[in-house]
Amino acid sequence: MRERKKERNEVKMKNFHKLIVLFIVVLGLTLWGCGKESTGIDEPETDEEAIDLLVKENPSYFNTEKHYDEEDTTGGSLCAFTPVKTYFWYREIEPKPPIHIEIDIVGDSAFVAWSGKFDGTLHLFSSTDTVFPPDSIIHYTKDFTDYGERYAIFKRLFPVNEDPQHRRGWRLVMVSGAEITSDPNTVQIDSVRLNSVSYPDTLFTDPLALFAKDDVVTLVPEEKCSLTVYTNIDTLADYVFLHSWRRHIDHHRSRFTLIGDGVYTGVWFAPANMQGAVNVLHHAAFDLLDKETLDDTEKPYDCNAWLFPYFVSTAD
Repeated sequence: MRERKKERNEVKMKNFHKLIVLFIVVLGLTLWGCGKESTGIDEPETDEEAIDLLVKENPSYFNTEKHYDEEDTTGGSLCAFTPVKTYFWYREIEPKPPIHIEIDIVGDSAFVAWSGKFDGTLHLFSSTDTVFPPDSIIHYTKDFTDYGERYAIFKRLFPVNEDPQHRRGWRLVMVSGAEITSDPNTVQIDSVRLNSVSYPDTLFTDPLALFAKDDVVTLVPEEKCSLTVYTNIDTLADYVFLHSWRRHIDHHRSRFTLIGDGVYTGVWFAPANMQGAVNVLHHAAFDLLDKETLDDTEKPYDCNAWLFPYFVSTAD
């Protein structure tokens, strides 16, 4: 009896030891697996891969799609059109537009050219009635193709193997605004003037001019900005819109007023001090549309837009 009991105890101990070993192996594999996945960091093998990742990880600097899709248009309506009066319009782009990023590395500097093609549909909700309210609203559509471009410079600021962000030492240091041009195109923005407390009488003449990342236009919450857009149109009254935050409204579209000789003016207020609006990088799009793009249901879409990043800061 004692020998059988001893044998049963030995078997139990062996099984217990096996369980302990199996538990240690499983625990080790689990911890190793968690350790491998917990970083959540892609490890690029080349400088080009690292810079491509940085472009994708900085969408606020490279976003050129904000002015597409439906927007709030509170406070802005369109005048009577011929042959139609459009009461509402918006653009819809096809998903996953093709984006091309060209990278030219010279020493510890990388020059990046970003370009995109945006195919989509312009939606017009219009009426042929000359009185308001109209008896009926008709939905018209126009296909369009926009081309966009912008530029950036990256610098290698850390040794390849000592970069805490695992991007082979590269960082974004300079970036440009963006320009969107339709195909076909006849209308052009010549310049944009900003007048505010932070930026008195500041003229922008080239949306693709590079500037230091730290020098991005920075406004305080609800800062009043007087804006003037100069265009190549001397006589015909085209349409200029601003797409951006407006105080408490994200993705807002407002219309500028023509004062003559292709010059349009408007007043805009920076985002209010609210969550998601301050200490965040935004984009503003100055959008010039040929008159017949919105006035005529048959004439082709014709557009030129300048997009600029800006920052709203609560810091003193």
